[in-house]
Amino acid sequence: MLRVAGIVALIVLATACEQTTAQTVASPSPVIAQGTWTEGLTFTGDMPGQMTGIVADSGDQLSACTGSKSRVGDVWSDFFYGTMDSSGQVWGIVFKVQNFSGPGTYATGAITVEMHSLNATQVWLSLDGDKTAFTIDRSQQSGTLDATLTNATTGKTAAEHVTGQWNCRG
Repeated sequence: MLRVAGIVALIVLATACEQTTAQTVASPSPVIAQGTWTEGLTFTGDMPGQMTGIVADSGDQLSACTGSKSRVGDVWSDFFYGTMDSSGQVWGIVFKVQNFSGPGTYATGAITVEMHSLNATQVWLSLDGDKTAFTIDRSQQSGTLDATLTNATTGKTAAEHVTGQWNCRG
């Protein structure tokens, strides 16, 4: 708020001094409520690219993680939205462990992974024919992923391969 007030004061001052060209200053980026979730995910296959962070929450585009709040037997989940490379295209990623048993490795059947476009017209998800290795560290807020995903439109198994590190802590 103070930064915006400062920008307005600067523009008023420039106008008062009869400058004919006022420089505009970019608006500050919205604050990401989740902190600075860094991602290190690489996508190969139908939709290749690299995701290194998440975008700010906006409307229905909300990122959340149950993280350390999950207990044995609970559902553990993490869903977030991030941009793929410099294209600016936003993708949603979902990790869901239906029967959480604590930090460790979850394999095919114990973990569901999904990747989808903002409007959900493009979706890839882990199914029985896909191989998945998903780790959750002691904090329950970061780990690694190595998963193949089925293209929900074509039915092609292993159409997308996602590897790397995920994080849901600020």
